[in-house]
Amino acid sequence: MAKLTQDERTILAMFSYMRPSGTPTETAFIERFLTPLGFTRDPFENLVLTVGDNPRILWSSHVDTVHGKEGIQTLNYDGETLTLSKAAKLNSSCLGADDTAGIWLMTEMIKANVPGVYVVHHAEESGCIGSRDLAKGNPEFFKDIDAAIAFDRIGYTSVITHQMGMRTASDRFALSFAAMIDDALGNGEKSKYEADDTGSYTDTNEYAHLVPECTNISVGYHSQHTRSESQHVGHLIALRNLLVRADLSKLVIARDPAVVDYAGGSRGFYRGGFYGHSSAWDLEEPWENPSNYTAFQDRRTSGSMEDLVRAYPDVAANILASYGMSRNTLMDEISDMYGDAALEAV
Repeated sequence: MAKLTQDERTILAMFSYMRPSGTPTETAFIERFLTPLGFTRDPFENLVLTVGDNPRILWSSHVDTVHGKEGIQTLNYDGETLTLSKAAKLNSSCLGADDTAGIWLMTEMIKANVPGVYVVHHAEESGCIGSRDLAKGNPEFFKDIDAAIAFDRIGYTSVITHQMGMRTASDRFALSFAAMIDDALGNGEKSKYEADDTGSYTDTNEYAHLVPECTNISVGYHSQHTRSESQHVGHLIALRNLLVRADLSKLVIARDPAVVDYAGGSRGFYRGGFYGHSSAWDLEEPWENPSNYTAFQDRRTSGSMEDLVRAYPDVAANILASYGMSRNTLMDEISDMYGDAALEAV
C-alpha cells in the first residue's frame, strides 16, 4: 500500500478509539482531537464551537460510539476502505465510523474556517441525550439557526428530509444542498446527492420543532453498529474537499418548523454514490403537546430492549435495515456471538 497521507493518518488515529459515552477513552479522544480546536462543554455535555460572526448553520455529529467496551482497536485499511482488523473483531463490536466520520469532517471544516455553530453531541447512541437536553433546556440557542446539518448517515447520496417518518427538512433544501455540492465539484460533474425520505434518526431530529431545516448527510460508511462496519475513506475526504469550498449562501430555507408533516418516509434504504457503488415509526412528538413529554420519556426508557423488539418486530427489522444490516450480516453476527447452533431455527 502507498504511503499514507496526513488525512489518512488522522482518520486512522481517530477511528482507533472505542468510545462508549462517559468513558475515559471518550475523554482522551476529546482531549486529543477536539479540545485543541477550542471546543468547550455546554451545560448538557455537548461540545460546542462557533466559527464566524452570527452563523446560521449548525453542523452536527456525536462523540460517542456504540462499542460494547472502551479502549484502542486495530484497523485494516486497503487504501480505499477502512474496517476492523481480524484481531480487533475478537474484542470490538464495531468500527465506530458512526460517527467518527462526522467528527473528522467537522474538524476539517473548522480548520478551513467554514462558518457555523459546530456541535459534537453527547450520548447520541444512548438516545440523543445531549441534543434532547439542549433542545428542552435551552431552546433560545437555536433562535438564529436556519439549518441543522448532521454528518451521520450511511451511504454516499442521502440528504435526509424525514426522520422517524416525520419531515424535518424540505425538498427544496435537499435539492439546494445537492446543487451546492455539484457546483463545488465543477466541470458539470454530479455528486449523486439527492433528497432521501428514509431517515431513522440522529441528533438533528431533536431540533425539528425549533429549526427550519434539519437533515443528515451521507458520509460513506456502511453496516454501522456491527463488526462488518466499513468506511469509504475516499468519499469522506472528497466530501471534505467540497464542503470547504461550497457556497453556503445557495442553501434554500423553506420548511416551517411549526408544521408537523408525517408524509413520506418510504423506508427504501440504499442508493448509489460518488464512486458508483450501488447499494420510524410515527410516535407523537413531545413538542406537539408539552404535557405529553413525561409519557414520551416513559415510552423511551421503560421496559427492556427485548420487550420493545417483541412489541414492534417489523419496526425493529426496518431500523436494522436502515443501518445497513442485511439478513446475512445479522446471521453472521448471531453466529459470532452465540455460535451456529443459535441459527438452527432460522
